[in-house]
Amino acid sequence: MLNFFRNLTKSRYGVIAVFIFLAIIAIAFAAGDITGVRNMGGGAKGNVLVRVGNSQVTDAQLRDRIDRFLRNAQRDGQNITMEQFLAQGGLDLALDEMVNATALAEFAQDSGMKVSKRLIDGEIASTPAFFGLDGKFSQKAFEDLLAQNRISPAMLREGMTQDRYGNWLVNRVTIGTQVPEGVALPYASLMLERRTGTVGLIQSVAMDPGPDPNDKTLAAFFTANQARYMVPQRRVVRYALVKPDALRAGAAATEAEIADAFRKQQATRFAATQKRSVELVTTLDQATAAQVAAKAKGGSLAAAATSSGLEARTFTALEKSALAQQVSDAFANAAFAAQPNAVVGPTRVGGNWLVFRVTGVEQVAAKTLDQVRGDLATEITTRKTTEALAAKRQALDDGLGDGKTFDEAVRDAGLAAVRTPALTAQGTNPDDPNFKPDPLLGPVLQSAFAAEEAGGDPEIVQVAPDGSFAVVAVDQIVQAAPRPLAQIRDKVKADYLMDKAHQKARAAAAAVVAKLQKGVPMQQALAEAGVTKGAPPKPFDMKRADVLGKQVPPYVQMAFTMAPKTAKLVEGPNRMGFYVVQLDAVEEHSAAGDRAAIARVQAEIGQQAGAEQASQFVASIRNHLKVVRNEAAIARLRADLTRTGSAR
Repeated sequence: MLNFFRNLTKSRYGVIAVFIFLAIIAIAFAAGDITGVRNMGGGAKGNVLVRVGNSQVTDAQLRDRIDRFLRNAQRDGQNITMEQFLAQGGLDLALDEMVNATALAEFAQDSGMKVSKRLIDGEIASTPAFFGLDGKFSQKAFEDLLAQNRISPAMLREGMTQDRYGNWLVNRVTIGTQVPEGVALPYASLMLERRTGTVGLIQSVAMDPGPDPNDKTLAAFFTANQARYMVPQRRVVRYALVKPDALRAGAAATEAEIADAFRKQQATRFAATQKRSVELVTTLDQATAAQVAAKAKGGSLAAAATSSGLEARTFTALEKSALAQQVSDAFANAAFAAQPNAVVGPTRVGGNWLVFRVTGVEQVAAKTLDQVRGDLATEITTRKTTEALAAKRQALDDGLGDGKTFDEAVRDAGLAAVRTPALTAQGTNPDDPNFKPDPLLGPVLQSAFAAEEAGGDPEIVQVAPDGSFAVVAVDQIVQAAPRPLAQIRDKVKADYLMDKAHQKARAAAAAVVAKLQKGVPMQQALAEAGVTKGAPPKPFDMKRADVLGKQVPPYVQMAFTMAPKTAKLVEGPNRMGFYVVQLDAVEEHSAAGDRAAIARVQAEIGQQAGAEQASQFVASIRNHLKVVRNEAAIARLRADLTRTGSAR
């Protein structure tokens, strides 16, 4: 996953936003309007890792950022450990991007830039992640989302403010980047380049690996290659499901409830009613409406509307309440008071002038109890089931809040607990390839892998849209570790022999290359190197444009990096063996006059040039502000994170 953030830095925004993005990843994914949010501490205490002009980045700030990133990644089902984060350069990436953001913000302020509170308020208010059910900004949604991500409103505002400084500066530097045609032409011409030659494959499985390893040799090979046999962190989880179906029988509607519901709705929902079909034309002025009405009296209202450049709307078999919902109460009253087939209007409703015609009237008879018994029974049972489910969840929540253990809560609620085997975050059991988890286990595992330790407080997790939920507790955490050699002895032995065969394939390929360099034909060189098995060598004839950006074998990539009349070897995927590539000729062509090809290359180089300019600009600002790293403090933080395996 860290590769994604490294790639992001290649864009002009990524130069400043990548670790800002990590800091609040849960909100950033939901809020498309915010490219990133960061918190430079707001006075956070801690050892200073880097001084950036008059500002500083502390270990407390960096710990908080890494902690939030790992939590959110694990909550999203990505089992990223602190060890993996550090091994992939996460700490250096995080610190560097925090320094970049700090430098940009300080430079902007020193240059007289100012981000107003009103601008930030506007961005917050227009962020969809903070909208309520009515589609408008909700203070509660805002506070809840920040609380879930352990971010204070002040932190959010400060982060958005500094992110805005960075965007302003980088945009200004990279906007309008253009590449001259003379620079683009050689690259465009490269796309037309054609290469011909021959390729042979020396397969590992065709080599004799030699004798089987003895116990000492096999153990040494296993120790040196333990990473191949690692089992990721697993967790044993206890959970108890509560589904609506389990409560439905006890929530069945009684005859008394059905009768009572019918009595309460008889005069409204089940009374005799009328449905009407209506054609409606809406205009902005009375004169146009009068013109449409006059034409409609002698024919079709739809045709009259079309002749005036308007369009008629049709409403088919709607009750009065439904028509009011689609148009307005005033129009529904008028439509249900009008005579059928008569053109009504112009009549003013709100700020518009309306012309309409009732095209159909349908009388709907009142419904009896027997006619609606089934519908009412279903509605009542569903409502009671939902209420029982909510009550069950509330009772469990209250019990856990009062300190009940998982066993006590499950026992008191009359639930059946399930104990999983040691599962990965993806729900697989490395000890049992045939294991098939419950389809509802995904959210359960997501919650379990977000827990900091085993034996913590149980949680209630919704597992399905129908309201099903589970009480979840982590029973055991099995740390990532290699399988015991005794369990996988046959596999390790096979890997050892394949490694030996692979080494021999490399040696044979190197010998073939040496012979090719002396002018020996490919087929003869293979035979003299002892390669007698496998497919014969084959010629290739490729144009760069036909393979660029596509998934191609390694030998194709190699062929486009070689000089003519040379030979090289390149390893195949999955230790399959080695390709021997002999390049015979390079046929060059010019793209001069091909405006489309040149324009494409100009656009592609322009994007990279913008990122490079942004990177150089940030580097210049850092030099101007005199960035000073405290290497000892950085080393202590790295060691501490490595030792504890946690950002906290």
